Amino acid sequence: MKTIIANWKMYLGVRESVALSRGVLRGLRGMKTIPEVILAPSYPALGEVSKILSRSRVRLSAQNMSHQDHGAYTGDVSSRMLKELGVNAVILGHSERRAKGMVDSDVHLKLVRAVAEGIDPIVCVGEPSATHEAGETEGYVHEQINTIFEGVETNKRSTIYVAYEPLWAIGSGKTPSIHDVETVHAMIREQLSELGIDKVSVLYGGSVDPENAYEFLNNSEVDGVLIGGAGVRIQKLLDIITVASEIKA
Repeated sequence: MKTIIANWKMYLGVRESVALSRGVLRGLRGMKTIPEVILAPSYPALGEVSKILSRSRVRLSAQNMSHQDHGAYTGDVSSRMLKELGVNAVILGHSERRAKGMVDSDVHLKLVRAVAEGIDPIVCVGEPSATHEAGETEGYVHEQINTIFEGVETNKRSTIYVAYEPLWAIGSGKTPSIHDVETVHAMIREQLSELGIDKVSVLYGGSVDPENAYEFLNNSEVDGVLIGGAGVRIQKLLDIITVASEIKA
């Protein structure tokens, strides 16, 4: 079963998020095979979207999370707060958060907190344009994985998602070749296995749309996709979900 994660970023308000969530559930009704679908609305919409999804198979994710459990951290949101809202997954280390100063050591701390609280982490890794052009992608991502997952102990209940999202592909319309994606995904999977993390789902993210979704999802090394812009348009999102539903994992 493939996984589709829709990151709605800061595109939608509460009403729009509720409407889109309902649209997704309506769209899934006629499907014989339903892939794993995870929706990640903004913080203000989490509570209302949680109500919509509560009796469905669609899961709810936050877009970020503090590594602190509680305290005087103005503007931060803790894992406990997210769990109270029915959140069971969280995106960590997205490129847009990294652009604001988040580094791999920060992602590591958030990962530890998420696993401890029983929230499935969606860890984002990926290289900048200069690294890609220099042919150093694998080494760069390898170091990211080492820093983020060092000493992390997972449990049997947790699924670890790792989303390979090349920074140069985010919102650019550019995508790496499927061969390059396959190579990086295989490396990530092997490296995590060496670290004792076997229950992992490796996703691709970066300018995924209905036109290129099949090429990524049809590859055995790609367990799913993390989508941004295409995920806030109901027809495009359902088209990608349909593609995933028609592929035998």
